[in-house]
Amino acid sequence: MLTTMSTVAIELNSSYYTTAIGNSALDGFSVIEPENATSALYMLPAYIRTTSMVACIIVMILGIVGNLMVPLVVLRGKDMRNSTNIFLVNLSVADLCVLVICTPTVLIEVNSGPQIWPLGEHMCKAVPFVELTVAHASVLTILAISFERYYAICEPLRAGYVCTKARATILCFLAWVAAALCTSPMIWVSQYREMRMVANGSAEEENQVAVCLTQADTVASVTFFLLLALLFFVAPFAILVVLYSFIVRHLVRDSSTASSTASKHTSDTYHTRAKRQVVFMLLTVVVSFFVCLSPYRLFIFYIVVTPAERIAAVDSDTFFGLLNFCRVMFYLNSAGNPILYNLMSSKFRRGFLRLCGLEKEESERRMRRRQNLHQEEDFV
Repeated sequence: MLTTMSTVAIELNSSYYTTAIGNSALDGFSVIEPENATSALYMLPAYIRTTSMVACIIVMILGIVGNLMVPLVVLRGKDMRNSTNIFLVNLSVADLCVLVICTPTVLIEVNSGPQIWPLGEHMCKAVPFVELTVAHASVLTILAISFERYYAICEPLRAGYVCTKARATILCFLAWVAAALCTSPMIWVSQYREMRMVANGSAEEENQVAVCLTQADTVASVTFFLLLALLFFVAPFAILVVLYSFIVRHLVRDSSTASSTASKHTSDTYHTRAKRQVVFMLLTVVVSFFVCLSPYRLFIFYIVVTPAERIAAVDSDTFFGLLNFCRVMFYLNSAGNPILYNLMSSKFRRGFLRLCGLEKEESERRMRRRQNLHQEEDFV
């Protein structure tokens, strides 16, 4: 398959996920050819443009508001400043980068057309680099959180010096450095060019337009894309499955032990419940991350290993519809994490309510319920 792909180019416009195969046999798809070549200009149908724009705007607004609240909740609550939440703040920073830098480019692209890149050469190289760096930093952060929970639950004697706030901060920094270094070849792989495009199939309406291309036209570039999928998707997924298998098994064993001695060790039972709640929240975050990233990873893998002739047979609307679905799923993960924290963690939920000024109202309602209950008991 690599020899087949050596003559095929992957086109990248607003992001790494905006990938299309260039092939002269595919009418409607842009063809990656020399600058003096001419190819037909393709415009997204109205239903894809409208759906993509509405989804991206909703995800962007909810995600930016939610991810800005996560670090504020952690900083304002003294009991929230622990190593696990430092990792979650780092994850929120990564999600904010995606939503602020990458999502707006989708709104521009769906209106200008998937072949046209109106943002210039620097953004052509920056957007794919940032998007991939953020995705890889998120994977490494999730791995760090999971290892931290493993030590805290399965090896508590070592957790005291392994799971510290200083160590968590250093690991977050190293995650960003490692992600940026591994993604750096994207700066050279992404190419900004000008091509002649024919609008509406008429040679009289020929225009010179800017395009942003990412070409997998060598064994090295194809190997690079496959290695990224292996190192930042397949391998982390396997590691996390093993880690959470150990963690869940340990929690089940502790839960059965605690239930048999619940009357003697009430505090131990409480701590076991608190640990279980944190683990289930993190496990939900992990599952959500891989579910949302799977469509685009599988889509890119399909493009890289499938012969160009088979991809050329795919209808343009179907191809770009799937493409935009993969991108929206990735952005949805960035917006969904704060919602998961709120649903799965009572501490985060109280922190969000306190930040919105609703905690006082909630406590007053609880106090009124207690007073009414006491009045009913006195009356009886």
